[in-house]
Amino acid sequence: MKIKQNWFGLFFGLFLLLTGCSSTKKVRENTWKFLEQNNESIHYYNYYDEFRAPTESEIQDENLVEEKRNFLFLRLYNPHSSFNIGSNLLQKGIEITETHDTSGSHLSIGFDLTDNFYGLTLYAKPNLKIEHCTDTSTNEYMKSCNPKKSLQTTYALEVSQNEYDTAYAWVKRKAELETAHYDVSENFKIAGALLSSNPNSKKTDKPLTQEEEFAEFEKMNKFVCSTFICHVLYSSVDDIRNYMNENLIDPDYTTPTDVISMPGVKQLFTSNWNDFNIAAQNFAQMNPIFLDYL
Repeated sequence: MKIKQNWFGLFFGLFLLLTGCSSTKKVRENTWKFLEQNNESIHYYNYYDEFRAPTESEIQDENLVEEKRNFLFLRLYNPHSSFNIGSNLLQKGIEITETHDTSGSHLSIGFDLTDNFYGLTLYAKPNLKIEHCTDTSTNEYMKSCNPKKSLQTTYALEVSQNEYDTAYAWVKRKAELETAHYDVSENFKIAGALLSSNPNSKKTDKPLTQEEEFAEFEKMNKFVCSTFICHVLYSSVDDIRNYMNENLIDPDYTTPTDVISMPGVKQLFTSNWNDFNIAAQNFAQMNPIFLDYL
């Protein structure tokens, strides 16, 4: 299976390199070049005004309705593999052809800011498994990467308590039943749509209600990292589902950066894998509304 993934990464990476927009020169914020230009090892995004605790005057306002704010967290990876050449070529190809403001080849989901995110990869056994940036020994995919050279960017999506609970229940259910499997062929399907001249190649002709998505997601067992997480959000978060339905976005054709570019998803910080806990703690100190998630 590893050979199969390596050959896929090699083929797709080289194909993107040959067909991509080589003139792209924008320095993306979640890259080593951006960190080096700013003389940083960790970059914190300025979202305090959007994710802020109530002021003293607001707390004293008798009309203020206090309600715990709930967040789902996403982690976008720019991995550097110690030995997987195909993975490195895939990452480079995505960086060159990426149409979003960020780039990344892997995505995971978490329910707090501890280093415990769920990711779906071919290497991990089972495929859907907790990933630790600061301890790569517990996951076969993470183990194949160099934590000092690999980058991650963490994002937050504010949701209701019910939406948080629904997303958590889906991930736990799929993980415990081992009904989420990484399917390499899904990558070819997504790549074909990305390179297609047909603007509707990634669109669906049948937007789903939440009940219909529940039934669909329950019987599905083949994904890649981004399509799995997109189905979690599509089935759980009303604003995400409404946005996807209005724009006819098919969750089965979404890339990692498609997911983190959806409305309401906000960047928090970028660091190498080893510094994740430090970055999370510092960010929460600067933005106290996240302290409960450490």
